[in-house]
Amino acid sequence: MYTAKSRVNHFDHLRAGKQACGKLTLETELLPLAKQRLRVYFGFSRLPFSKYAWAAQMYDSASQRELLHGLLMWLEVGGIAMANGPTGVGKSITIRRFVQSLDEARFQVFHFTYLPGTVIGFLRSLNRQLGLPMRQHAADLFDQAQTRLVSFQQERGPHPILLLDDAEGLRIPVLDALRRLTAYELDGEDRFSILLTGTEELVDQLQAPQLAPLRSRIVYAHSLRPFGLEDTRNYIRFHLQKAGVGSQLFSDEAVKRIFQISQGRPRSINQLALQAIIQAAAAGRDTVDGDFMASVIAAHPLYTNVQGATR
Repeated sequence: MYTAKSRVNHFDHLRAGKQACGKLTLETELLPLAKQRLRVYFGFSRLPFSKYAWAAQMYDSASQRELLHGLLMWLEVGGIAMANGPTGVGKSITIRRFVQSLDEARFQVFHFTYLPGTVIGFLRSLNRQLGLPMRQHAADLFDQAQTRLVSFQQERGPHPILLLDDAEGLRIPVLDALRRLTAYELDGEDRFSILLTGTEELVDQLQAPQLAPLRSRIVYAHSLRPFGLEDTRNYIRFHLQKAGVGSQLFSDEAVKRIFQISQGRPRSINQLALQAIIQAAAAGRDTVDGDFMASVIAAHPLYTNVQGATR
């Protein structure tokens, strides 16, 4: 039976043989092979804990599942929705999964990843997304965009959705302009929908007295929660299984230490688990136990000031 070390020794022997025969070049083959060394060491079919995971293959935590199902139900109502949560809890991948699940014949998403800080900047960006010509004055840009959004479903079929990521960066006048875009025919019906996503700062921003009319129009809101211990355990097991290895790579004590320091945030779990895998391979270890995980956390420069990081 191959051990981690024997797999790497076999891999290095093959690589050295090819290099001696002049079959490898640094740019085209040596660097890609070096990246495979970690996979070979643990027998991964692919690297686990990658930020490039497909949305359709994401781990289904209780809170993420609740958000996804809630957004799908919200679309039957329409209007304005908000999803918020701390950095790194999985908002982006959950929203990607939501968007990918939509029927393109029924919905068209206009996704804003860069949000200008001024009203006229936002209106220009909105008109550009809608394929409309530029106008000199903000009032003309506003009227043009509102007219297109109000008539979009009737003229083109799909219901338009404005998706604004990192909306905590939007200033109060821009958020109020969004609200005013939805105000037509005495709020008789929702001809288009708006989804605001961001951190807890988005909720703080919406508490401004000037935004009371916007707050009153939000028909669905969800705060995405970090993982609990059981979700963290299942999340790590899920990634290892997707990589083709057993969950015994991380002991239960190691998982508990990851949970404690990451505070259940998937992005931090990924960061700590990858760090442990790399250092375990460098140290010639086949598994990550609680003591080794504690040493990895204590030595990690980004976690030195986190409570519980020291051994």
